[in-house]
Amino acid sequence: MATRQRQGFVVFVVALFVRAVAAVVTTLTTLNPDSTADAVAFARVANTVAEHLAQGRLTTPGEGYIYDLWGSFLAPFWLLPGPSGLYARLGNALLAAFAIYNVYLIARTYHSHRAGVLAALPMIFYPSFVAVHSTVLREAIVLFGITTAARLVVVSSRYYSRRLTYPLAGVTLYMAYIMRTDNGIIYAAAIVAALATHAVMRTSNPGRVVGIGTGLSVVGFVLALPLVRDAVEQLARIRNVRAFGRAVYLPDVVPRTVLELLAFSWIGAAYFLYAPFPWMIETVPDVLVSIEGVVSIGFTVAGVWGVRWLAQRELPITVGLLVGLLVAVTLYGVGTANYGTGMRHRQMFLWVVFLFGAIGLAERIAFRIPTLRHRESTRPSRLD
Repeated sequence: MATRQRQGFVVFVVALFVRAVAAVVTTLTTLNPDSTADAVAFARVANTVAEHLAQGRLTTPGEGYIYDLWGSFLAPFWLLPGPSGLYARLGNALLAAFAIYNVYLIARTYHSHRAGVLAALPMIFYPSFVAVHSTVLREAIVLFGITTAARLVVVSSRYYSRRLTYPLAGVTLYMAYIMRTDNGIIYAAAIVAALATHAVMRTSNPGRVVGIGTGLSVVGFVLALPLVRDAVEQLARIRNVRAFGRAVYLPDVVPRTVLELLAFSWIGAAYFLYAPFPWMIETVPDVLVSIEGVVSIGFTVAGVWGVRWLAQRELPITVGLLVGLLVAVTLYGVGTANYGTGMRHRQMFLWVVFLFGAIGLAERIAFRIPTLRHRESTRPSRLD
């Protein structure tokens, strides 16, 4: 028990250390491109809100919903004496390290320490992850909210009352939602899929339930078709807005109907998850992110094994994670036309690819990752 806790602690500390060093570098230099644009706006709002709080006023500068919201979350760092920007970056680094630890715990619970380390490694060392997590952007808190909710449901609920863990999961997922409300449909799809799978497994006549559910789904889709069309048009507008800059790709491909969206979805998903591809490389940072894409493709291939293995043991959880991932990459794949933007946004969902891929690799390939003891059990144990 103590050994397993120390192993998880090492993963957390390494993730935090890497981001803390990057946060210091980002504070002292202009080398990190993710510390510009939105990051500057968030810091400006946080400083203004902090000044208002010091004067006894609870007001925001009105720069926009998300700027005021996330800026208000960051404002306490600007009330502290010293380098407020560094404090905020270290706070984000802490949230990101916890998120990586969550993914490690989920993989370790369902498979092994080896799988947990494999799932955590790309999240710890991908340059794009480190660059984003060492700024004041909101990606770290969104990732923290999603992975903490998943951990509370699939890990902590094994050892503590679900009356405690499920409400806490709802709170952390809601925190992630308000920071990026576009993800609401993704969370809903994942939760509904997991609950529906659980209900089918518990019924005495699963075939009938699946048939009824399929029929109701078709009817619901037909009834919701006007809303679906509006959503497709909204995605088209978002894609047009983002189709600019050096990192743009396929700017003239804009799906405007449901059929066009379905036809383009797998292409958009591939670009969203893995771009830039070799023919898109123009700078040294492009090379680094392209290498990340190659590694992510490897995890995706291995994830086929991981999905099969995990589905045999935890089908509802597997279906929920898989449906959430597919909905996410479909929507973001269509709505994204710039791999600079995609590089930040895919961090919210790549952890599922790493989770499945790590389990698949650990299950199919014989190798050893050093542990703090000679023997390692793949059986779940109390982690919290």
